[in-house]
Amino acid sequence: MAAAVDRRSFIKMFFTGLFSAIMGKFTKTSAAVAGSDIFLPRQIITGDSRSTRVIMWHSHYAHNSLMVNVRDKAGQVRSYAGGGGWFQDDGEAVYINKVFINNLQPASQYTYQIVQDGTTTPWYSLYTDDGEAMEALIFPDSQCSDGYETWRQVATEAFNRHPHINLFVNMGDLVDNGEAAYQWRQWFNAISSYMPSRLFVPVMGNHETYDLNWKCRLPHAFLNLFAVPDNHSTSFQRYYYSFDYGPVHFIVLNTQFEEIDPIRPGMMEEQLAWFRQEVAASAKPWQVVLMHKDIINYDNLGSEEPLADIDEVGKRFMPVFDELGIDVVFTAHQHTYRRHGHIYNFSPADHGPVYIDTGVAGNCRYSVPRTKRFDKVMLPQPESDNYLTIQFSNREFILKCYLPDGQLMDSFVLNNNK
Repeated sequence: MAAAVDRRSFIKMFFTGLFSAIMGKFTKTSAAVAGSDIFLPRQIITGDSRSTRVIMWHSHYAHNSLMVNVRDKAGQVRSYAGGGGWFQDDGEAVYINKVFINNLQPASQYTYQIVQDGTTTPWYSLYTDDGEAMEALIFPDSQCSDGYETWRQVATEAFNRHPHINLFVNMGDLVDNGEAAYQWRQWFNAISSYMPSRLFVPVMGNHETYDLNWKCRLPHAFLNLFAVPDNHSTSFQRYYYSFDYGPVHFIVLNTQFEEIDPIRPGMMEEQLAWFRQEVAASAKPWQVVLMHKDIINYDNLGSEEPLADIDEVGKRFMPVFDELGIDVVFTAHQHTYRRHGHIYNFSPADHGPVYIDTGVAGNCRYSVPRTKRFDKVMLPQPESDNYLTIQFSNREFILKCYLPDGQLMDSFVLNNNK
C-alpha cells in the first residue's frame, strides 16, 4: 500500500519465491509455439487502436528474419517486418521482438500470425476500435507470492466470463519485484493463452521500480517488455503515455516520482506539462486517467492536519484533474476496492472527477480502514480478489466490480453532460 518498501514483510514469501525461481529455470513455458523459438506473443496498445497495433514476443535467440502477417476478412494478407534486441536482467537474457502494424481499418476483424525464420504461429484474432464505444477489463495489482497462481485464477475467470472483451488493463504492480525475471515469467505464463488475441494496456507501479535488494531502480524490465506509445520524452520515454479507444482519451500517468526522482529527477514537472497538452489536444467526449497509486492516505486517518487524508499523489495531481475537467480516475496500490465518487477541491462533491480504487488481483492483501469522507463503496473485509468491467459510449460510463466467481459487488453509471 505505502511506497516505503520496509512496510512489506517478504520473509513469508521467501520459500515460495525460491521454489518458484528454481522451478522457473527448468520448466518450459506453456506459452511457446510448439517446436519454435516464439514465446509469449502479445498485442500492446498503440496511440490509435483504430488503425495500428504492436505485436511483441520473446525468443531465446536472434533470428535473421521476422515479420507479422495480417489477414483481413476477405483473406487478403499484408506482411509487416520488425526487429528485436537483447534484454538482460537478473542474470538472464531474452531476445524481445517487436513489429508495428499500421494501415488497419477501423471497426474491423483481422487475424495475424508471427513468422520467424520460416516458423509460423497459429492465426490469432485482432480487432480494431470503431471509435464510438468501448468495453474493457480492468485488473488491479496482480503481484503474488504464490507463483502467480492467484493472478492466473482471477484473470482466467474474468476472461472466460467476458470472452467478447478484447481490451484489458493491469493497474500496476504487475509483479512483486521488477527485477525478478522468474516473476515476470510467471506473470506472463499465467495469462499466456489470452494475450495473443487481446489488447493489453500496462500501467507502471512502484514495484516495477524495485531491484532484487528492494532498492529503487529505473523500471528497465517494464519498459522493455511493453512497447507502449511514445510520449516524445527524452528522459522518461514511455514512463507515461496516452491512447484513444472508443469515445475515450485515456491518459496513463506515472505516480512513481518518489521512487524515481532520487535516480532521475524531473519526471513530475515534465509529465504535468505533457498532460495539459494531451488533454487540450483531445476532442474525445471522455477524458480518463489510469494511474497506479491512489489519492487517499489511509495511514493518516484521524489526524487533525488539513488534508491529512489526501496523500502526496493526490495533492500533486488532483488540482490538475479539477483544472482539466478529467471525468474518471482509476487507481490501485491499496489492494482494496473503494469507489470514492466525485471529489473536487479535495472534498466530496456532486461534480468533478470520479475516483475509483480498483482493488486487488493477486494474493497480497492488506487490512485498510474506511474513510467515511471518501469511501462511498467498499468490498467486505478482509479484502478478496476482484476485477472490473468498464463500458463507455458517447454519453454514458458504466462500471461493474466483480468477484472472480462472477458475483457483482458494485455498479455505477455516470452520464456525460458536457
